[in-house]
Amino acid sequence: MNLIYQLENKERLDKYLQKESGLTRNQIKKMILAGHAQVNNELPSVHHWLKKGDKVAFTIPKQKTAKPEFEHQPKIIDQNDEFLVLEKPSGLLVHPTDKGENNTLADWLVNKFPSLKKIGDDPRRPAIVHRLDKEVSGLMVIPLSQASFDSLKKQFQQRTIKKEYTALVHGQLINEQGQIEQALERDKKSGLMKAQSGKEAGKVALTTYQVIKKFINYTLVKVQIKTGRLHQIRAHFYSIGHSIVGDKLYQTKDLRKKKKVLNQRIFLHAGYLEFTDLTGQSHQYQSPLPTELKKFLTNLK
Repeated sequence: MNLIYQLENKERLDKYLQKESGLTRNQIKKMILAGHAQVNNELPSVHHWLKKGDKVAFTIPKQKTAKPEFEHQPKIIDQNDEFLVLEKPSGLLVHPTDKGENNTLADWLVNKFPSLKKIGDDPRRPAIVHRLDKEVSGLMVIPLSQASFDSLKKQFQQRTIKKEYTALVHGQLINEQGQIEQALERDKKSGLMKAQSGKEAGKVALTTYQVIKKFINYTLVKVQIKTGRLHQIRAHFYSIGHSIVGDKLYQTKDLRKKKKVLNQRIFLHAGYLEFTDLTGQSHQYQSPLPTELKKFLTNLK
């Protein structure tokens, strides 16, 4: 900003610039000392006295925008012009909630790919076409164009996308395979999803599972969801008396009484994802169990 001091009475430079710029005195002082102010083409002191007719040039440096820090970083495993596939780590929220979080996967994506701001149908969730719970890790597909977003959204709606999870549940499942078909509805008191026996309540939800390995007190299972309800896998296994290991929200009564909360993340990982691109070509991806889950399994009998 270029100014000419027009008052008859003398005035200190820092006070004058404070009124003209709206900045604090401390900010003004630092900028004068850094050489961002000139009086009659010369560098002045902070307490320089202005007189009528003095020419003042003052430059306000652009503030550097601090990049958000992400404690949990996703890993991109495939990328083309149409979409990218990544592994989301446990602890990373997919998109902001009503609390207004700013270190989510959505923030990370926009920070890395600014053009994603224009993709999707909700500006609060740019390019997000499906989600994983914050505590859950695994594969996600992110569209890089609106056409891809619309196509993937339709595939999810028509339930043609195949997703498989690996989960470790408390107790031994009797059957080697089975399905849980119970509608889910949010409980008004707890806020958690609750399985409903009556067909008239809640939203339809279907989960199928196949036993991978049985341990003395646990069962490792492969899980597929035919619907994508909030906390579906967690609420369904809780409803049949087999809470997922590490799940602090959905615990059966016996676990709560024993206060058996394992000091680790939830043992639920989205390890397989299959979908089609805009040309109709199928894409399949696999993700191994994270190291901390593998280590937990090695200690089981």
